[in-house]
Amino acid sequence: MSEKSVKHRSTLQELVRKIVEGHFFDLNLSDIFSSLQIEGKVWVLGAGKASFEMAKQAEIFFGSEIADGMVIAPQSSRDLNTVQVFKGSHPYPDSDSVSSSYELWELAKQIPKEDTIIFLLSGGASSLFCIPAPGIEIDEYYKTCELLLNSGASIHEVNIVRKHLSETAGGRLGQLFCENRLISVILSDVPGDNPEFIGSGPTVPDSSTFKQAFQILKQYKLWEAIPHSVRIQISKGMHGDSPETPKPETSKWEKHDVEVISGAGILAENVGAYLNEEGFNVRVDESAYDSDVKEISKRICSDAISVLSRKSNIKKPAALIYYGESTVNVKGDGKGGRNQELALNAAVSIEGQHTISLLSFATDGVDGPTDASGAIIDSETTLKARKKKLEPENYLQRNDSYHFHKAMDTLLKTGPTGNNLMDLQVALVD
Repeated sequence: MSEKSVKHRSTLQELVRKIVEGHFFDLNLSDIFSSLQIEGKVWVLGAGKASFEMAKQAEIFFGSEIADGMVIAPQSSRDLNTVQVFKGSHPYPDSDSVSSSYELWELAKQIPKEDTIIFLLSGGASSLFCIPAPGIEIDEYYKTCELLLNSGASIHEVNIVRKHLSETAGGRLGQLFCENRLISVILSDVPGDNPEFIGSGPTVPDSSTFKQAFQILKQYKLWEAIPHSVRIQISKGMHGDSPETPKPETSKWEKHDVEVISGAGILAENVGAYLNEEGFNVRVDESAYDSDVKEISKRICSDAISVLSRKSNIKKPAALIYYGESTVNVKGDGKGGRNQELALNAAVSIEGQHTISLLSFATDGVDGPTDASGAIIDSETTLKARKKKLEPENYLQRNDSYHFHKAMDTLLKTGPTGNNLMDLQVALVD
């Protein structure tokens, strides 16, 4: 590895450490909490990968005003003073998700109409807070989610289907609280920051329909692959035999407010400021991407090569920063996540170029169904792989990026970070 590549890798590893420690994004909810109009007692509910930290801050701010509360998070081993922490599963729901969701729903039904609910929502809630529609078993719901997430469908499309298969999503919790004061505090992990799609929008009205869910499943050739019970649910919904989700035009919940925190953009800008101080000329992408992993990888590599060839207005040494949520059309039987897949695609594209290094990082610390959070590669990665008789194209064909990165010691492992600010890519060019 060249001296510059070694330096780049060290810089990116230090960057990840600082992200995990919260240097670039301080989830401080006190300003939001202090602006809220509260009626009666406060009840704290929530779900998502950041729900523990959000509930912790709610306890500190509201103290004895909290009557009771419950959040569903990926880990339940940590305790709070008043708010109960229940366990769910991510990225796919399991029996823990369902049993915890029933507990939260039962608690929600006990809340008096004169009291205020603060619902703390963050990424992962679609899986953590989930009660499948009647007639659908959890393994059938799991299978449907797995097919969707591996199909190349966008997160918006995936969540349209989820909202029509779950009793908790698409505004149904909001409907339960139609007479209450309800404030949804939402940490966005979805490009566009539309609360309808963050965590499948349990507290806000839903503009999507059963027909759209059907069209998405047909578009991605999943209609015949999904379980029979799921087809029945969607067919019944299209024929009016299963109730639609609450719609914006008919759900006038006057005592409901929504506060959305667009954390990914803040993180990217702060990462850029840090790298500028480290001596890099920085460009941060203007908005979150929402595209196929191959497309975003190609764009990042093209931008980096443009810097090398002096066709860019950014001069070396450069740091190019991107954030968003990509999709992967999984056709192989390998192991990996979208950040590992993106990094491997990029490694092939920049092979043999002058010094380019890339970090692709899941900010929640969990990249797909693996123990990795992403990968760090450079323009020498695939050259070294070929010398070891490892063909990166074969790993891409099998969607087996995890084992490629494991063999090349390019995996990144942070463990769950307790946050979720989309995915982050940083390309260093020198």
